[in-house]
Amino acid sequence: MLVIWQPPNLYHLYSPNMSRHMPLEFAAKTDIGMVRVQNEDTVVVDAGLQLAILADGMGGYNAGEVASSIATVAIQEEIESQLQEYRRLQKPEEELPTRLWLMQAVRQANSTIINAARREPEYRGMGTTLVVAWFQPEGQVSIAHVGDSRAYRIRDGLLEQLTRDHSLLQEQIDAGLIRAEDAQFALNRNIVTRAVGIDYQLVVEVHQHDIRAGDLYLLCSDGLSDRIGDGDISNIISDAQGDLKMACTMLINAANKSGGQDNVSVILIRVAQNE
Repeated sequence: MLVIWQPPNLYHLYSPNMSRHMPLEFAAKTDIGMVRVQNEDTVVVDAGLQLAILADGMGGYNAGEVASSIATVAIQEEIESQLQEYRRLQKPEEELPTRLWLMQAVRQANSTIINAARREPEYRGMGTTLVVAWFQPEGQVSIAHVGDSRAYRIRDGLLEQLTRDHSLLQEQIDAGLIRAEDAQFALNRNIVTRAVGIDYQLVVEVHQHDIRAGDLYLLCSDGLSDRIGDGDISNIISDAQGDLKMACTMLINAANKSGGQDNVSVILIRVAQNE
């Protein structure tokens, strides 16, 4: 289990016009839960890159933790490398291909995990779900995800899920076999149909969204979304009255009070007013 924070020292690599930058406030927390013997989640917040990564490892023993850690490091390093190359080419007037870069970064993480598992027999079968939010100074956020780790947005008091789970349960809901309101009681709710580190032919889903001052973004593992409904998530964040660190703690406490069957991790990002 890791919680990694990076200082805001790299944003100048790709933001030639700092006046366009909307300041962000980050908070993150991860917890082992009430049942598991170890925490296989990893969360990374890099304020310099305006980047947040949450990975929920799978594989048992230490393998899940290894997979989630490899994924977050690989994505961070790949994005930094892309930005360094962008700066070297001195093309600040061109729009950044952030959607493509995120896909490449996640695929790099995928290959790195697979190769590590092939070298170390005890890590065979390890993988991780993943959700990444990368904010750009042009007023957009690119969100990549694989598996059932989620991204939400609260805008004007309304909570909206921005990602769609890559899971057997979601496929059954889409097919009308299970009602969405009954999903939390389904026996197969933890079976994912995509994961990082399982197959070289990984399909990464990436979408871009316009951001507004006042927006609040939540990244979470299924340890939260399996235990707490959307309405409760929204109410808990509202009850924290703008304190993001407190909101993280309250969300995790609520998941644990509801059984805490899994590790639970959350990242909150608020888009502030221009300074």
